[in-house]
Amino acid sequence: MGVSELKIIELLEKVGPQGIAQSEIYKILGLSKSWVSELLSSMERRGIITRSKGPGKTLIVRLSRYGDPSISRTLTIGLVPSVEYLSLPLLMKKAREWGYLVEPSIKRSVLEVAVSFIRGGYHLAYLPIYMLPLLKALGIGFKVIGSVALGGASIIGRNFSNIRSIFSSMLSTMEILSVAYIRATRSITSHSEHRIRYYRDPDSVIESLARGGEGIAMTWEPYSSIAEIRGLKKIPASDILGEYHCCVLIARDDIPSEIMSKIRRAHISSIEELPHHIDSLLYSFSEMIGIPRTIIKKGYREYIFTHQIDANVLRNITRNAEGFLINSELLEDIVRTNDTYQS
Repeated sequence: MGVSELKIIELLEKVGPQGIAQSEIYKILGLSKSWVSELLSSMERRGIITRSKGPGKTLIVRLSRYGDPSISRTLTIGLVPSVEYLSLPLLMKKAREWGYLVEPSIKRSVLEVAVSFIRGGYHLAYLPIYMLPLLKALGIGFKVIGSVALGGASIIGRNFSNIRSIFSSMLSTMEILSVAYIRATRSITSHSEHRIRYYRDPDSVIESLARGGEGIAMTWEPYSSIAEIRGLKKIPASDILGEYHCCVLIARDDIPSEIMSKIRRAHISSIEELPHHIDSLLYSFSEMIGIPRTIIKKGYREYIFTHQIDANVLRNITRNAEGFLINSELLEDIVRTNDTYQS
């Protein structure tokens, strides 16, 4: 393997599963267009990289492990640091047993995870169930593997009276819950210029509120527990809104059906077996997301883990958030075809 190929591999390692436009490679590395094209063709024949169609005439180049999982024996999965995904290390272990490596990619927001999934950067992703109609509207092909958990979100802040704004992550369960919370409680003052304001990651809004910043925020675990440690008040969203679904595990629809079936079985059994492996999972997941085990254990108690999608639970939240991001009928139509759907 020559120096130029090693430079290309190093660049592809750096950009990760989202890949990079072929036209950008020769610009970044200072190589000729024809030489890069020849190198990539050779690397593609040898199974080192894959190329797929991007916007317009663009070709997106990725390392093979981010391509066809039946060839690379690798599945990439996108997620944010959330205690809801505590069963992931167990799913990864089960995948290893049938000869596959599940490679997690952790982002700061679900929006970043969604964008990478849309661009073909992930085979799997944990995303809010309420985002599914948007993905379908964009023409993104995906399969719903199953639910992950109910609950997990909390409203945090110092003062819950005369609230002018609520902070939320964008295009997320937190945003849906924030809308439902406003409509259910009418807690945001009517003269407020901005009812919902957005944070890029929970750490920033926790820091702001802990220093005396105005407003409240909708956050998930482990961040709600971290906020409580920082001296902020914490009210579980379920205390006000009742039960609600958070995220689902979805997969690209071009994954071979045999692999898809194995992923579904591994996901379901991982959720069911989670309570029996809690100590080892706390350790593994703490290492994965860089959050202390004590905080993850505290956040774990805020979730009801289930792979089933419950229509009544879906309607509970969509009733108060209808028309914002989601349409309850469309959402139910999408998940109704899933084996774990309960009407």
